[in-house]
Amino acid sequence: MIEQRATVLAVADGAALIEVARETGCAGCGRADRCESATLAKIFGNGAATRLRVRDPIGVSPGDQVLIGVRNPTLVRASLVAYLLPLLTFVGSASAADALAVSDLGSAVVGILGLALGLLLTALITGGTGARARFRPILLRRADDRPPILIPETHPSVGG
Repeated sequence: MIEQRATVLAVADGAALIEVARETGCAGCGRADRCESATLAKIFGNGAATRLRVRDPIGVSPGDQVLIGVRNPTLVRASLVAYLLPLLTFVGSASAADALAVSDLGSAVVGILGLALGLLLTALITGGTGARARFRPILLRRADDRPPILIPETHPSVGG
């Protein structure tokens, strides 16, 4: 599960409007290319912050710091639909046109039409009400609900 800290802006009708600050990498490592927090922020918006509406099963209040998450399989499915489907329709339609001995220009035009079809299918798959709910992040918990990590005292025989 990819998790991200967010701030609750408003609450109404069993849902919370939250704002996720866009990050390029966490302060711990600064590796934006491998940072799951930066990945979540990039997926759900542009600019310095992204606002999302999420279901509120825990009863949050405006100003609360919360953790939202996206399940890894959901992220993989969304990526496949967004990137692979248009590519497959582009390559498939251009290849079919080439197999039918259409000219190079005709194959290119058919390929572009296939790409447009793939983008339209992507919009239909990810744009409906059910799809939006399927790809929407989940409100996991308040950010301060996680129990603190207790580090045991070093045993004298360890030398620390």
